[in-house]
Amino acid sequence: MTAPGQPRGTAGAMRQRGVSLIEVMVALGLGLVVVLAASMVFIGSRQANRTTEGLSRAQETARSAFELMGRELREAGGNPCDTTLLVANVLNNAQLVPPDWWVDWTRPLQGFDGAAAFAGAGFGAAVGQRVAGTDAVMGKFVADLNDLTVTAHDTAAARLTVNNNPHRARVGDLLLVCNYGQGALLRASAVGASTIDHAESAAADGNCSRGLGVPTLCTAVGKTYLFNPGAKVGRLVAAGWYIGNNGRADTGGRSLFRVTRNGPEEIAEGIADMQIQYLGLGAAAYVDADAVVDWGSVVGMRVALTLRSAQTGVSTAAGSRLERPMSFTLYLRNRQP
Repeated sequence: MTAPGQPRGTAGAMRQRGVSLIEVMVALGLGLVVVLAASMVFIGSRQANRTTEGLSRAQETARSAFELMGRELREAGGNPCDTTLLVANVLNNAQLVPPDWWVDWTRPLQGFDGAAAFAGAGFGAAVGQRVAGTDAVMGKFVADLNDLTVTAHDTAAARLTVNNNPHRARVGDLLLVCNYGQGALLRASAVGASTIDHAESAAADGNCSRGLGVPTLCTAVGKTYLFNPGAKVGRLVAAGWYIGNNGRADTGGRSLFRVTRNGPEEIAEGIADMQIQYLGLGAAAYVDADAVVDWGSVVGMRVALTLRSAQTGVSTAAGSRLERPMSFTLYLRNRQP
């Protein structure tokens, strides 16, 4: 019923009255604030997740690099017999001036500062080439071939008979045979089920002599030395480590590389820099490679790596890539007093 004096339909109109424009604008504003707040929380969470993931990958990369690199460099100069042995090096590559870096047993360890050339990896922008300003290091050691030993040595036939050879030594392997009198670094010219030959050859990667005595004489017969039963046989491991270009600019463009006589191989992506210092026997401080006087006296190394995430947008630094420094110290097992 309409009250007296009230126009007909007024009550119905009041009951159907909607929200005003001001109320709509206030509601939209509040909603926008809520949406913005939720978006900021989501973006921050996503950024934190990307940063954490990038850091985790960088740390995983560093651990892998440390395990691989540290394991080899710790063994520099080692062999299955005695690190102080005189070694006859009959490899043709070792007779060059200068010798190829991977056969020069007189330098089982050597480092190269950021501007110093390393024969295993030249500076350049191509894939696999070394990045200027980053350090490099090379190390050599002889790995024991699971107690592979000599049972007889025919010096005239240049043949070593061994206790059990299958799947241990192969044709072309660079081997060290040694006892506690001397060692001899040679190339396996032929391999049988229980024999290893060291015939002379004029090939660049061959033996300059079948004689394995000290001093090295590069003639067909050379200086004869008989390795008696019990002499050990090991495989030469020569590797250089450096920071090189990986050709993938979208992931940072740099990786840790390992180079052998067979060429370079990429080991770990996302390592942008490497700086190495060395500790001499009896020294109080680590020094750069160009300050090392005697590489034979180096007993420790301190390696500093700069890790850089492959993902962009995870840091406010230039390039928006996450960077973290990481360092480790290692000691050469074969040079400890």
